[in-house]
Amino acid sequence: MDNIPLFPLNIVALPRERIPLHIFEPRYKRMIKDRIKTGAPFGIVLRDEKGVKSIGCSVKIIRVLKEHPTGEYDIIVQGQRCFRIKDKVQENDKLWIGNVTYLEDQESATTDLLEKTRDQYLHILLKLGLNEDMERHMAKNQSFDFVELINLPNKIKQKLIETNDENQRLKIITRIFTSVMSMVSFGTNGQQISEA
Repeated sequence: MDNIPLFPLNIVALPRERIPLHIFEPRYKRMIKDRIKTGAPFGIVLRDEKGVKSIGCSVKIIRVLKEHPTGEYDIIVQGQRCFRIKDKVQENDKLWIGNVTYLEDQESATTDLLEKTRDQYLHILLKLGLNEDMERHMAKNQSFDFVELINLPNKIKQKLIETNDENQRLKIITRIFTSVMSMVSFGTNGQQISEA
């Protein structure tokens, strides 16, 4: 169990993902100022039309781009660990503090599934003409690594962080990659081919 400040937003943070944020509300300016000083994480949780989700992802500030004279911040955070909110309390300035437990995967990935996902991922990169830094891409070996640079809808990202089974996450990602490959025709230089 851990107590962390919660930041409800209309986004989902994934482990390893880097997200730019502009902080302007007084309660969150206070939170960020404290987190910069201590280096401790805070939690991003999805807030949508149905309310605030109970599963989110802790993030750490990896870069302060700008501290404005007004006390506002432009920062980049990186996703750390998925958590479930057990309960939460609101401080005087309305900042939520969540009592959270971190989610641990039930099983590690099977080699076949990991290789299939990696092959699909590399295939898509090559089709798009993205062939720089291939060693780093070939070394990826966890589900969240493969979607680190992909702009997925909140619904899919939320499903990924709610799934605490690496094989299940890899299956979701391979389905996404399969549909991407079937929907898009690629040209030789990564351009999409127009069909009429």
